[in-house]
Amino acid sequence: MRIIAHRGASFYAPENTFAAFSLAVSQGADGIEMDVHVTKDGEVVVIHDKTTERVGNLFLDVTEACYEEIKKVDVGSYFKEEFKGERVPLLKDVLQTFKDVELYVEIKSGIESVEPVVSLFKKIDAENVVLFSFHYDLVKELKKQLKDVRVLFIAEYGYNVPGKPYVYDYLIELVESAGLDGISTCSSFYHGVKLSEKLKKENFIWNIWTVDNPYLAREFVKLGVSSLTTNRPDWIIKHL
Repeated sequence: MRIIAHRGASFYAPENTFAAFSLAVSQGADGIEMDVHVTKDGEVVVIHDKTTERVGNLFLDVTEACYEEIKKVDVGSYFKEEFKGERVPLLKDVLQTFKDVELYVEIKSGIESVEPVVSLFKKIDAENVVLFSFHYDLVKELKKQLKDVRVLFIAEYGYNVPGKPYVYDYLIELVESAGLDGISTCSSFYHGVKLSEKLKKENFIWNIWTVDNPYLAREFVKLGVSSLTTNRPDWIIKHL
């Protein structure tokens, strides 16, 4: 099972920044998870929220601002003063810098992000990249246009998929009908046990998020998950 650092080593450093990503690599993470939005001028930037309010010293709506504005926002000081000056990264810069680990890129924008995302990934070698989203229509279209890139559907029971007994077959059907490479599911162990029984016959990537509890991580290892996303990669690695 591969250990993926959630927004970087975000327990120790400001999420979705080069500081958090570099720390995750130094802690031995197999990969880094990050969130992206598309700016008004079509740049794909690494930030979780639609605005900079929670993590920045300035308020901007990311989708309504140009990158020249966004790159002026300090997204490190809110976490600790020592991280003052951290900026919202461009995804293309992250891809260029971290070529030796897996990069799980969650697309937070909707279907409107297809063109800029596809344009970016058609220009690069994306062998180490996994694209994923809660938006099924989005991942379906991305896989259609980026056949050589691994694409997953993110499922949260009771949110974007039903929390019903038939949901496990439903998830498999969604993945297969769109030609996706697998799924990413929340860390419900109850659902994980049920889903694992169905996935034994499938050759899917199965990612779990977000697990900081070593006991729970061990139980998911037994279920056969492909990768586990955590805020504390060093802690999980130590206990596994």
